[in-house]
Amino acid sequence: MRRVGSFAVLAVFWLVITGSVRPFDLATGLVLCAAVAYWADRVLWRDEPEPLTAHAWLRLPAYMLWLLKEIVVAALYVAERVLDPKLGIAPVLHTHRVHFASDTARVAFANSITLTPGTITIDVAEDTFVIHCLHESFSDGISSGDFERRVARTFDG
Repeated sequence: MRRVGSFAVLAVFWLVITGSVRPFDLATGLVLCAAVAYWADRVLWRDEPEPLTAHAWLRLPAYMLWLLKEIVVAALYVAERVLDPKLGIAPVLHTHRVHFASDTARVAFANSITLTPGTITIDVAEDTFVIHCLHESFSDGISSGDFERRVARTFDG
């Protein structure tokens, strides 16, 4: 499954950088992408466990849509706080413990928080995350456990 994922990412990257759909360019790109994906799986990731299970791949689109919605909502909330000085910005550090079964889930959790405007993961030690929030209310979704549950359901499934 890792080879398929690597191949897909490389193929999209090839299309973006070449900007060409001529048959020769597509054939060349597909052959090169397949060779690099095969090589990476055999050489770079030989002893590494599969980062995403088939179950995780099936749940990933729903997670990505939910995360995109959270990013848009947070961006609007940050914009509102920045444009209205009465609301104010009161930065806080929030410490949150999680219990994920995989490193993939931990990385997804940290990156999802960082992608969401107004929050950034600044430190990870084992299962403890230190998160900087522009305002204490920004940590509500994290404190409630909703973020953690969605990441666990998708990546630890």
